[in-house]
Amino acid sequence: MTGLDGWLRFFRLVGRLKTLRRQGWVDRGVRVPESVADHSFRLALMAWLLAQERPGLDAERAALLALAHDVAEALAGDRTPFDAALRAGAERERLFRQRPVYDPESEAKKAAAERAALQELAATLPGSVGTELVTAWEEYEAGQTAEARFVRQLDKLETVLQAFEYRAQQPELIIDSFVLGAMEAVTDPELRRLLEQAIEETKWQPPAEG
Repeated sequence: MTGLDGWLRFFRLVGRLKTLRRQGWVDRGVRVPESVADHSFRLALMAWLLAQERPGLDAERAALLALAHDVAEALAGDRTPFDAALRAGAERERLFRQRPVYDPESEAKKAAAERAALQELAATLPGSVGTELVTAWEEYEAGQTAEARFVRQLDKLETVLQAFEYRAQQPELIIDSFVLGAMEAVTDPELRRLLEQAIEETKWQPPAEG
């Protein structure tokens, strides 16, 4: 598919991200959960702004990675590290108070599904543009460039900010898994300071042992 038909098909497909609710918030009972597009917008803006303050980082590249990182979910859907446990009947409250554990097999299946979805999306675009989209997604997934590492950590930080915003509206929400996951993943000094300040401002405390 090429030309105008291809562009329109791509735009319509990625438009699904505007109504695809992020599964982690749905699982926790957020009354009006954000969409994948909502998350990607703020992440891209954060990436573009913060990267400009960092020597050696390409701000435009960082923003592109942020925009591309969840595009495949338009076809593949949004999966979480807790999906298998929830299907098995795990206790939600206990599960959501724990740091997320990423099962290698589940993560490989998720990556394969998203890669196939991305190839389908890219096939609607002119060759060079589709290739660039796939390249950006693969770069983010691999996490081997400075921009990819930066945006992957920002992804965790943006999610924590959203978690705190939701908890301010719904104090009963259990958001510990998001914060614990970010505390482990966010090691960049500047981003770590932002994370710690956000935690301090909200008075969040880690769950008690046992």
